[in-house]
Amino acid sequence: MHKTVNATPERLAKGDVTEVYVQEHQSLPPEKRLRSSGALYALRRAGTITDAHVAAAEHWARDYETGVLGARDPEAGRKGGVPDPHTIMLSRAAAVTRCEYVRKALGQVGETFLRQMMVDGMSVQAIAGAKGTHKLRVSGAIDLLLEQLVEAYQVMPGKWWK
Repeated sequence: MHKTVNATPERLAKGDVTEVYVQEHQSLPPEKRLRSSGALYALRRAGTITDAHVAAAEHWARDYETGVLGARDPEAGRKGGVPDPHTIMLSRAAAVTRCEYVRKALGQVGETFLRQMMVDGMSVQAIAGAKGTHKLRVSGAIDLLLEQLVEAYQVMPGKWWK
């Protein structure tokens, strides 16, 4: 499920909206989508989480969108021109591998929190409402989850994360 984000100039200026291109069907061109995570950036502005937490969550979201949802990897085309199909396949395979590693490290509940926050763009209040709990519990759970995510990337085999 993708939440459609109406990106106002203010939200774009704040930097809490990211463009991704998702190819849902092989026969159709990639479709531009906007991703936002108000919960992540609100927690960062409040000082609850650090830049390392934000970077880890954004990295996971890019991997999830590339590997699981079939988005075009924004890093793959940065070296000039359009990446070839082989590079795209390798990029997706690597993203899926990293997502599986994170799911094994954090569990299904952790992945669900990440997906709600980073892909679905749910706020802390919306996540709390969906879970039937208080937003302070959700905020604390996200804080712990992001701490574990940073650690998972730090111990992940290979040079997966910069």
